[in-house]
Amino acid sequence: MGIPGSYIFSLLGSLFVTVSVFAQMPAYSIEGSVGAGRIVRNYPNFPELENPALNASLSLSKHCLGQKPWHRYYNFPKMGVIINGGSMGNKEVLGNYLAVMEEISFEKRIGNNWFWAPRLSMGAAWFSKPHDEFDNPENVVIGSRFTFFVAAGLMGGRKISPRTDLIAKIQLLHASNSHFKLPNVGMNLPMLSLGMRYSLSKSETSSNSNRDTIRLKTPSRIAFHARIALGINEFGSSTHPVNGQKYPVYLAAVYFSKMFSPVNKVTAGIEAWYNKGVYDFIVSQEFYDDERHNKSCAAAITLGHEFLLGHVGLITTGGIYFYNPFYKDRLEQNEIDGIKDNLKAYIPARLGVQYYMKNTNYSNGKNLFVGVYIKTNFGQADFLETGLGYMF
Repeated sequence: MGIPGSYIFSLLGSLFVTVSVFAQMPAYSIEGSVGAGRIVRNYPNFPELENPALNASLSLSKHCLGQKPWHRYYNFPKMGVIINGGSMGNKEVLGNYLAVMEEISFEKRIGNNWFWAPRLSMGAAWFSKPHDEFDNPENVVIGSRFTFFVAAGLMGGRKISPRTDLIAKIQLLHASNSHFKLPNVGMNLPMLSLGMRYSLSKSETSSNSNRDTIRLKTPSRIAFHARIALGINEFGSSTHPVNGQKYPVYLAAVYFSKMFSPVNKVTAGIEAWYNKGVYDFIVSQEFYDDERHNKSCAAAITLGHEFLLGHVGLITTGGIYFYNPFYKDRLEQNEIDGIKDNLKAYIPARLGVQYYMKNTNYSNGKNLFVGVYIKTNFGQADFLETGLGYMF
């Protein structure tokens, strides 16, 4: 099976971000861990889980010790690349997975020997036994061989020698292809892991000559942004119909932003999109008699937040639909009145990574950016999008 173009774009973007970030840091460490958990059964026809899900991970990370001005504003985090793989509790149906992710860890010391850290990882995963209409129809969890893969959790540990730490992690692993290929119920896997970390340098202190001496100011101006994007999805519910056509989704957004610290940006604006899959459904099913193009559109007021790390931004947005006729009318026609289904008609959200042509630590003016995003409706994946924007 070939890799979809959107995933190639996303993977190349992730690798580019990794190289950009790694170029900024000294002080390497290697970490390995093993763990076990159990996938959350989040769908009625979820495959049987015969065994616990097992996991092993290996990572290479660097300590951000002040070589760039954003390091100090995040309390000198650790960033790295992690390889993560394992089983999902049903070898015959769900198979195994292998993921490569970028990870950021905000570590805090408790005394001389103990420490803890919230952690976030994002990347892509390969699955050995995705859904197949004929050979593996029971797998409604993973519909494509390649998916996005994210992890969030807490790590705690204790130093046992100048270079060696024992660690424990509790985290949630999530995999989804963003509705690019059905079925896409998604993997949600709580995991408990134990491991060890070894520092490759004797000391994680950096000389003053290597530290960035710039103290950043918080810009007072309100900036205007415009963004266009192209999304791709397979029209349908989370599990059917399978092997359907991939449809484009055309997006445009305008919004304002305000910096509340040198590395934190808040945004507010309006987004609108036209879904070709919705239009084809309306026409083929004669769902509306008129204004078919207009009713294939949706629009929302959005609020968002962005963490800025030099050229890179990690962005999350949420909002309220003020125009979403098709989804609402379809719920009414099918007499669906569940709370979660109705909330999907009102609450969109987005998670993404943006890369700015100019370093945001030094420029809050005119700046071109590109991004990769996952669009959701009340937590359910809607489509994958890639976009181009400009900050005026």
